[in-house]
Amino acid sequence: MAPKKSLWDFMSEVKLVVKPHSRHFHILCLIFLYPVCLSLLLSPTISNLFDYFFIKNSSSLLPPQTINPTFLLYSLFLSLFSNCGIITIIYSVFHFSHNQPVNLPSTIKSISTSFLPLLATTIVSQLIFFFISLFYGLLFILLIHGAKLFHLTVLPHSSPFILGFLILLPIIVVQTYLEVNWILASVIVVVESCWGMEPLRRSAKLIKGMKGVALSCIFFYGFSGLIMVLNLLYLTRGHDGFTESWFAAVLKWVLILLGSYTQAIIMFSRIALITVLYIYCKANNVEIAEEFGKEYVSLPFHDDGKVSQIV
Repeated sequence: MAPKKSLWDFMSEVKLVVKPHSRHFHILCLIFLYPVCLSLLLSPTISNLFDYFFIKNSSSLLPPQTINPTFLLYSLFLSLFSNCGIITIIYSVFHFSHNQPVNLPSTIKSISTSFLPLLATTIVSQLIFFFISLFYGLLFILLIHGAKLFHLTVLPHSSPFILGFLILLPIIVVQTYLEVNWILASVIVVVESCWGMEPLRRSAKLIKGMKGVALSCIFFYGFSGLIMVLNLLYLTRGHDGFTESWFAAVLKWVLILLGSYTQAIIMFSRIALITVLYIYCKANNVEIAEEFGKEYVSLPFHDDGKVSQIV
């Protein structure tokens, strides 16, 4: 059994896998993740343009209560490109870590076999969380009405923000718990060719003993991505190229483009680290040894950077 490792150890191992194939991974980031990150930042601008050119000038064609078509197209775009990015990065990291040859065409080809299973698994996980949230909401409503019936005070008199946080706290805890247990599900879908509840159960089984690393991964990359997005959204807020000087407009666009790529790298690093974590968890559960035998070359487990072998 391999020794337990921290989040920083896994980051170092990701670098050892990615560095020899940096060009391959940069291409994947530019094709799939970069458009997603850029569109997230430009979504307010795109929505405003749609409102101006279509809704304002064609109110007879689109009633006020009609669902904004850009939202549907944007959701489809995000789902398509983000899932393709997840699949290709997982496929590449997994095979490169086993010293197996991978090229761009074979990586793109992996999308055809894993896209629908990954989408189905994502829908299943979101439905589970939705029904848990719905049950909690109904239970909370019954509690409030029951308290009113018996003239009891359920919530203390305090700030609305504190009350809102206390109400949402159980949902946040449940969501974090599920994310920790299901963090390997996307890798399992791509690598083990399964979908639905099976990847969720497999992930909960494999991640045992490594939940601390999984939780650190969620908070570290989540916080880093949030800070980056908020700063870049501040740049795009109220963007008006007609009233700004050309220098300010060019500088803002340069920062947006560079920031979007940085955000794509953060997304890529998280996906790659989860893939490495999956390999480690399988090795820790003595599953890789059974599947690959001596041909499997594990990720480095030594501080000197040498690659060890699991047999």
